[in-house]
Amino acid sequence: MKVEKEIFYHANSNIKYNVGDTIIFDENTTNKMYDLVYNTSFMLNNIDANELMINKKRNKDMNFSIEELQLLANTVNHSAFVLRELALEEIRLKYCPDLPSRLRCLYVCEKESDAINWSEVLKRNGKQAKQILTLELTGTIFKGDGSMMFRVNKPYIEHLKTAKEYWSNSTNKQDEILFMGTAKVIGVKNID
Repeated sequence: MKVEKEIFYHANSNIKYNVGDTIIFDENTTNKMYDLVYNTSFMLNNIDANELMINKKRNKDMNFSIEELQLLANTVNHSAFVLRELALEEIRLKYCPDLPSRLRCLYVCEKESDAINWSEVLKRNGKQAKQILTLELTGTIFKGDGSMMFRVNKPYIEHLKTAKEYWSNSTNKQDEILFMGTAKVIGVKNID
């Protein structure tokens, strides 16, 4: 859906912004989701989870340290996340390429209270929101059902089915809003 000079809010965990700043999200912009999908790996003493498991099996040693278990848990969780996001992007590109990419968008909220809630979610996930931004948006938004974004290990074909449902927006819960375009900062609330 196209928007022009409409007010939305954003829980900002990036660089600090000031009133009057302009933020551009377009096909050349990436966000933290992109980095999580394409630039994140988990290692322990320069060994990834696959090598750890191969070594354990070869040595007939199935005893795991807490650090090794954390490596395995992080890898499994991240793999589910990556498969989900790649399926979402594949379906978006195939069926609705004009909608904002989850990997190249700014996540926004219709109400300031929702942005504050997102700042709490970020905090629980080890990230710190620095500001609640009030933005004047001109561009394209997509309202999707954020409740569908669980990290579940399932066959890729199942991720594709979920992705089709997400982009069709058939549930109408609209828990998350993706934006691509130009955002003008018109208000800033710093979070301590």
